[in-house]
Amino acid sequence: MDYKIFQLVNQFAGKSGILDNLMIGLAKYGVLLMALPLLYMWFKGDESKKKVALLSLLSMAIALLINQLIGHIYFRQRPFAFHEVNLLLAKSADPSFPSDHSAFVFAIAWLLLFKDKRIGSLALGLAMLVGISRIFVGTHYPGDVLGGATVGLATAVFVWKLRAVFDPITSFLIGIARKLKLA
Repeated sequence: MDYKIFQLVNQFAGKSGILDNLMIGLAKYGVLLMALPLLYMWFKGDESKKKVALLSLLSMAIALLINQLIGHIYFRQRPFAFHEVNLLLAKSADPSFPSDHSAFVFAIAWLLLFKDKRIGSLALGLAMLVGISRIFVGTHYPGDVLGGATVGLATAVFVWKLRAVFDPITSFLIGIARKLKLA
């Protein structure tokens, strides 16, 4: 079923220059676009939103660490290793499961959603587009993206539940940023 859904999405790759370029851009640089909602929370938000921006970065870091551990325990080949794929990006030797890109963007998006429904919903929509783009360009199966999204959600919930524990650290960092006129 994973491969069938992969085929359903990947079959459109290589057919439209505009769509291909959009998906390549999202697949490669979508993680950088997540900086936009974080910057908004940091510069336009009150202290609690600044803290959530910092907690989002922590959630993302933990998600990537968990992904690395999973990748060392369970190595799943990328789709192009076994199937004919419309591959729009260079081949990667990294494990396919779970998707690092998905873990990264979903860890941030979910945490933003917990604090601000509007910004979080936009971030979650962007995260979904990044996940779909990774399938479209031929680098991940849907299960890889779902796995990354699940890791991202789990770390976001973990960090959100423990936000009071991290409060002294986020307050300290915000204080330093204010002194440096970065907040």
